[in-house]
Amino acid sequence: MLLRTHRCASYRCLPHLRLVKVTKIAAIIPMNLLGYIAGIQNHESKHGSFTVINQLDYLNSQCHLEGCRADIVVHSTRFMLCRHQLCHASVFFKELLSKQEANKDYYVSVSSMPDPSPSTQFRWFVESSIPCPALKDITDETIETCMRLSRRFQAKGLELRCSKYLIENRCNRQPIVILCWLNWTLKHNFDIQTQMALLPSVSRLSLNSLERHRHMITESIYSNIVTAKLRSTYDKTVQVFLDIHKLDHFSVDVEICPRYPCRKQIGCDRCYHEGCEIGSKSIQDMQAFFKCPHKLIPLNDSTNDCYCQIPALTQYLGQHGRLRHDENDDDYLVPSEHLRGARNVKDNPND
Repeated sequence: MLLRTHRCASYRCLPHLRLVKVTKIAAIIPMNLLGYIAGIQNHESKHGSFTVINQLDYLNSQCHLEGCRADIVVHSTRFMLCRHQLCHASVFFKELLSKQEANKDYYVSVSSMPDPSPSTQFRWFVESSIPCPALKDITDETIETCMRLSRRFQAKGLELRCSKYLIENRCNRQPIVILCWLNWTLKHNFDIQTQMALLPSVSRLSLNSLERHRHMITESIYSNIVTAKLRSTYDKTVQVFLDIHKLDHFSVDVEICPRYPCRKQIGCDRCYHEGCEIGSKSIQDMQAFFKCPHKLIPLNDSTNDCYCQIPALTQYLGQHGRLRHDENDDDYLVPSEHLRGARNVKDNPND
């Protein structure tokens, strides 16, 4: 493997070295000089072939007068931004611009994801974190990019906006969408309050859906959701039993039973003298239902809960306290492109 060195003032002491093996360079050239050479080559390999094709100007007239311009180059696009606004929005750029010279192009690596393009991703970041002239609203299309870049560039203001968007819209989206949001909060290390706010909506998913997508969340979160759904089902079963019990007490004030002469009690043995009408059916052929204020919901493992069940699920999820992230489980870190299109409890011997 050959390494082409660059001519520089500090390298004139080694004019006889042009093309040499890396192992020989390590033995002859001091480590600091070797790092300098490698840095230049790495810089050229990353940015030397980039040609600025597009240029986006986010400067106002005052910025042009004061000369507070910062040029950020992402892929093939140059972003002309206000240095003060950018430093205020991002700790990353505050440190970067304080160490570099003015009137220079700053090459920034945004993401390895090809879709959307890195330039588009950075444009969403800029327009959502810097008023130019006003902040743009976060949408379902831009939320994941804004979450990821708010953490990458240490933009606390944008991170808070993302959390607010997730919390305000958690009841207005399908449960599978909220599951993707929860996965992103885990992957990008968002605060625990945001994660807890999304759990009740995710708990609406059917048991089958949760099993298929359990790799998107931690085992502790999965167990908390399943436990909350089980406790909620207990309450629904009690309500179904009470409704059936009321039917047994039903009577009608008529001269004769609608089906057969009896003591004016519907459902007596004489009315059903041929036996129980459902006695011949198997348990698999029967389906229990729970009637909420909005619709009749089958009690099975393939039906999502109604949105009106979110308060009950929230109550049961709250009994677990804070989420636990002590397990070394990173399986929920699902790549974003795939998303587009054990609890530590001691066994009770008396249970």
